[in-house]
Amino acid sequence: MGDGFIRWYRESGETSIFSGQVATFDRSGVTIAHPDTGIVTVVNVDGDDVAVDFERLGWVIALRIPSVTVNWWISAETNVVSTYSHEPLGCEVQTFWLDGVDTSEVQTLMSAIMSTISQVPTPTRALVCDVQGLTDADDWDSVALYEGADIPGAVDSVLLGKGVADRVLSAAGLCGEAVGFGLVKVLAT
Repeated sequence: MGDGFIRWYRESGETSIFSGQVATFDRSGVTIAHPDTGIVTVVNVDGDDVAVDFERLGWVIALRIPSVTVNWWISAETNVVSTYSHEPLGCEVQTFWLDGVDTSEVQTLMSAIMSTISQVPTPTRALVCDVQGLTDADDWDSVALYEGADIPGAVDSVLLGKGVADRVLSAAGLCGEAVGFGLVKVLAT
């Protein structure tokens, strides 16, 4: 079994949604700055936390060139490591690694993501929640970024944007249910 994750595939809009995501996450109880110290950190290649200026971090993410790994804080003791990456097709992918996060904290994070989806103009292509890590996060790229139609495995939740959902549901003979914000939840059969 691998590491649990939430993987959020977004179209690349004209502007980055980072500031909007930070504001919406904050209202949902998930902060980019440590709750006690107020310090924003990125994770370097050695796995060390490095303090960074919030505006500079937003600028780097908006460049859409490098991958950037950041800490999101659910409490002063609990963080979720998240990696922003940008794919050649113009999509932004954010993966939240769920190591050491309990069920209620996953729900808090999912609520923050869904709130952000409802408030930012950039459409979501797919949102995959695999708390147990039954699949590999990269396995979902075929479905979300390319023309793949095979669901890589049974996970907690799969939400697909309309175009992706139409392709996947018809090819795989699966059912879906509209959940709003242009997303369709793939239902287990």
